[in-house]
Amino acid sequence: MITHRQDIDGLRAVAVIFVILYHCGFDRILPGGFIGVDIFFVISGYLITKIILAEASEGRFSIGNFYSRRAKRILPAVVVMYAVVMAVSYFTMLPDESLRVFKSVTSSALFASNAYFYLTTGYFDDSAEFNPVLHTWSLSVEEQFYVIFPLIVMAASRYGRRATGIAIAGLFAISIIASIIIVPIDRSAAFYLVQYRAWELLVGSLIAAPALTKFADMRINSALSAIGALAIGLSALLLSKTSEFPGLMALPATLGTALIIWAGPGTLVSRLLSLRVATSIGSISYSLYLWHWPIWVFSNQYGAWEHGWQLVPVALSFVAAYLSWRFIETPFRTMRYRPLVSVAAGAASIASVAMLAFVGQLAAEQMKDDNKLVEHVAEFADYDPSKAFRSGKCFLTSNDGIEKYDRDACLALSNTQQNIALIGDSHAAHLYPGLKGLPGINVIQANASGCRPTLEAEGEERCLELMNYVFNEFLPSHKVDVLVLAGRWTADDAKLIRKTVDYLSPFAKKIVVFGPVAEYKSSLPRLLAHSLYDRQPFKAADHLAPRQHIGVDIRDALAGSGATYISTYKTMCNPDCVVWTQSGDPVQFDYGHFTADGSRLLISKVKQDLTVQR
Repeated sequence: MITHRQDIDGLRAVAVIFVILYHCGFDRILPGGFIGVDIFFVISGYLITKIILAEASEGRFSIGNFYSRRAKRILPAVVVMYAVVMAVSYFTMLPDESLRVFKSVTSSALFASNAYFYLTTGYFDDSAEFNPVLHTWSLSVEEQFYVIFPLIVMAASRYGRRATGIAIAGLFAISIIASIIIVPIDRSAAFYLVQYRAWELLVGSLIAAPALTKFADMRINSALSAIGALAIGLSALLLSKTSEFPGLMALPATLGTALIIWAGPGTLVSRLLSLRVATSIGSISYSLYLWHWPIWVFSNQYGAWEHGWQLVPVALSFVAAYLSWRFIETPFRTMRYRPLVSVAAGAASIASVAMLAFVGQLAAEQMKDDNKLVEHVAEFADYDPSKAFRSGKCFLTSNDGIEKYDRDACLALSNTQQNIALIGDSHAAHLYPGLKGLPGINVIQANASGCRPTLEAEGEERCLELMNYVFNEFLPSHKVDVLVLAGRWTADDAKLIRKTVDYLSPFAKKIVVFGPVAEYKSSLPRLLAHSLYDRQPFKAADHLAPRQHIGVDIRDALAGSGATYISTYKTMCNPDCVVWTQSGDPVQFDYGHFTADGSRLLISKVKQDLTVQR
């Protein structure tokens, strides 16, 4: 039996707090909080390898005992979570959403959810925010890893410590090289699939291998643990969902975790991690990880928590986690059954969950058939704007580098038509279909996500390069008829917009600035679908995010500049917000972006402001 280390409990606390902060509305504070999962992987690899090697050296390692412990550790709490999630989904979600949940639970129960989510969604996709079992992908990665890994270690250990270390190091090298190669090719595969994540668990295995011993000098160990803590902290602060992660970007966090564990007890970092508050959270970290995401998803169905109220579902998560740990995890973990009984009971519970989820799928399918209009509206939550926005060509998403931008096609001027230059982020890109439909108009487009069109633009390299080129090279040498600036403006942008308009005025006969759109606290198609499903009238005012003041500040800042300001909000909400197109579809497909038809509807209302007299 290996010695229990309180500092590792503290590391678990750090990991789960990072994940919760990232998931539950504090991602601006901790944009790389998702590395908490990577910390968990290293801890798991270390502890499991340590146990296997200790038992193998004493000649008492048993595959049956190993899987019996895994079953008692993992299954009771997660099975209860699955049952609650399915029940709540059935009664509170739309039919199609319930169907997705039941399918996800089926894959999760079979520890294949990582592959299922890879095939059906991306971890950072907006649609993922309504899947209450998305977080179980990491459990699937671990269980798939532990199907093969114990057998390899047991076989290698027969040939001595050196052979065991070489086997683990070889697996680590293969996995990390594969991860580095696949990240730029298929980031979702690198994120979800076990072959590209195994190296993170193997980092923990390497420091557990007997061939690797820590330094005797406590000063060296203290320095190493401090470096590890710094690497973890910087990763959490500097990484974001747009980073090329995992691959090399995951190395600082995983190696930092390994350094803290390897340095051992006695260091300052270890003592801090061993504080009572940290170890208490660490002891319930598994249940806390299981429950925080479903609670967050279900509590955000009709509007996002904000202004600090995110702490309410976080607090509920801690309550649920404690109850799960106290009354489910602990009793089952301490029960004494023969390994075969534990494994059989675990298999039976998994089979029951899978069967219940299959029955739920049948019921959800029937509900879909009975509510076709609701489902038609809800499908717009999965609307693909790529073609309408000209993504990957004239609109650069977070997955596109500047090299994807097609200058020849996107900035082609016309000698016979009025040229409108559309500059900005995705809130500019969604205007393209409407502008393109205007007669006698040629639209040139330079858009990048998260890239508001101001002289002092902030954002990723692709954003800065594109804005610098358009503002400093293209427009000064290619005067256009109308220059349209649009973005998801913030309260700090008013002065910057005025400065930008003053600078750009010589390069366009007319400058038009579109103000903020009507933004909703949740996806508009989902809100409309729920309204139809519940047979309740939709009241836009109940769901609008309070952003109208930003438009007022921009309008006032532009006074006397000569630019035309278009209040997108007032155009579409005067006084009631237009939420349907003429064909009966939602005008927006998420919190605020217009569909192609929604774009054409908006532009039809303001087209008189978008041309100049030649």
